[in-house]
Amino acid sequence: MSTPPSPSSATSGSRPLRQRLRDYWIEAPNADPLVDQSLARAYIVDTRDTPLSAAVTAAVFWVLFLVLTGDRGTLVWAVLVHAMQWSMHRHLHRLDPQAIEPASAALTRRRLELRMLFPGLVWALAPWLFFPHGDLAYILLMYFFVSGTTGVIIAALAQWWLAALCFGVPVFLSLALRLVLEPGSVPVIMGCLAVSQLLASLHYARKQNRLIVRSIENGFENARLAEALSRQLDHVAQLAAQRARIFAAANHDLRQPMHALAIFVDALDTRSAPSANNLRFMRDSVDALRGSIDALLDIAQLDGGVAPVRLEPLRLDALFASLNGRFAALAEAKGLALRFQPTAVVVRADARMLARVLGNLVDNAIKYTPAGTVFVLARRVRRSANGVPAWRIEVRDSGVGIEAEHQAQVFEEFFQVDNPGRDRSRGLGLGLSLVAGMARVMGSRIEVRSAPGRGSNFSLVLEEATAPAAAAAPATVPAAGPSPDAAVRILVLDDEQPVREAMRSLLSGWGHEVALAANPREALQHGGVFDLMLSDLRLGSGLSGLAAAQALQAVGKARNVVILTGETAHANRVEVERAGYALIYKPADARALQDAIAASRG
Repeated sequence: MSTPPSPSSATSGSRPLRQRLRDYWIEAPNADPLVDQSLARAYIVDTRDTPLSAAVTAAVFWVLFLVLTGDRGTLVWAVLVHAMQWSMHRHLHRLDPQAIEPASAALTRRRLELRMLFPGLVWALAPWLFFPHGDLAYILLMYFFVSGTTGVIIAALAQWWLAALCFGVPVFLSLALRLVLEPGSVPVIMGCLAVSQLLASLHYARKQNRLIVRSIENGFENARLAEALSRQLDHVAQLAAQRARIFAAANHDLRQPMHALAIFVDALDTRSAPSANNLRFMRDSVDALRGSIDALLDIAQLDGGVAPVRLEPLRLDALFASLNGRFAALAEAKGLALRFQPTAVVVRADARMLARVLGNLVDNAIKYTPAGTVFVLARRVRRSANGVPAWRIEVRDSGVGIEAEHQAQVFEEFFQVDNPGRDRSRGLGLGLSLVAGMARVMGSRIEVRSAPGRGSNFSLVLEEATAPAAAAAPATVPAAGPSPDAAVRILVLDDEQPVREAMRSLLSGWGHEVALAANPREALQHGGVFDLMLSDLRLGSGLSGLAAAQALQAVGKARNVVILTGETAHANRVEVERAGYALIYKPADARALQDAIAASRG
């Protein structure tokens, strides 16, 4: 025996149906205000002349029935309908469609459509003011005239659904009620037909309404997509122009030191040692090349979104002390006062990136300050976006300042306000571009306030962080390790002979024992265990230097491994880090090699 459904379950079961009916018959404000604005403006423009044509139709209607029936009620109806139409005509011509704003469009549209209730009520009075009682032919004439006119108006108002309802429902229901009250079966049948005609007209008008509204929505969506595509194309064009400018400047900045280095190499005389000046100039050229390549690599990683970033609590006092150690002598040489505000602030940042950012800002401040002070400090602020406590780190100087029109350009690659000739002694013009990119990946941005002759203030805001717990001091004295200057055994694995010989010359000159190998087979031929293996990432014949290094370390040939490569793909970095090895990009810096050797001694 089945249990009848409870009232609550019946109610919950009928709720979706009521919701569907509500969604079908009631039109809410559109999710896009521009659609309501478009419909409201179109209503004013498209219906301004409608009262005049409606007046002609109404005049034909009442004059015809006045002549046929002589009923004076037609004159009452004529006064009402023409007064209403004149009022509608004046109202529509007083409105300015362009004055309708998106924010108020839905309300304006609703008010305009609700005004159609007045003509609907006036037309609904016709069957009651001059109905032809007892004359079936005249009754049929009134039915077809009223229902036909109303059906046409409902179809014409389909895109303004509320207006169609306000006009059509009163007219059809009034006509149906008057017919049902008339004696005889034929008028009753006609009354039922009027109700069915109302439902059919509204059904097809609703379908037409949804189709029109959807087409308007699609039009705005297509316009937005076209605008977004246009912005993307403009962005791509800007990037292309920017990259063309970067490559043109990089071409100059790379060729100049290469040209100088080539001349110095050609000038070398094998019969005598090179002069100290020539060696210094050659080193400067190599350093210039390395600086340009490293900067371009950093820019490529930042633009590609693959720059490794590790946000963690960072003490500013230690960073400020490090910066002071780096730049104090440079500032003193120019007669500048370099000051760092004492602070116990801890921020959330990437230590390497923040040191690079502040280092570039301090270096620029010293470079462009002829006399006065460079001041680095941190001020407490509160981020308005999420209310998280934060600190604004500022680098202030009393230097030459920057013109307002150049303040946005200083963050572009290779742009220097007063260095159009690309004088390398005044920098590469990449520092502030890197600063802006690194600040961005740390969730901040560089702000600049400057005025010519009054100095500059570069700053970025970083969230406050909890101070990291201090590490406990070791309880026992560590065993004595090898001397920091002790020589180590190094195996160089590289398929390029000039690279192997250059590494032998450099590392042997530092006092280390060096063995060379072009492939793993040659490496295995060297006896003993090496403290450090320097392996290229790509060896000849498609062999992976990383796989070779792992295999040689597995058989005990090397205690420590460092991978060197000229390839900058992010996947290579991830692959090397996953193997647990350090990575050095070519051209290798002497300091990076010395750090790797020092680490291998441990």
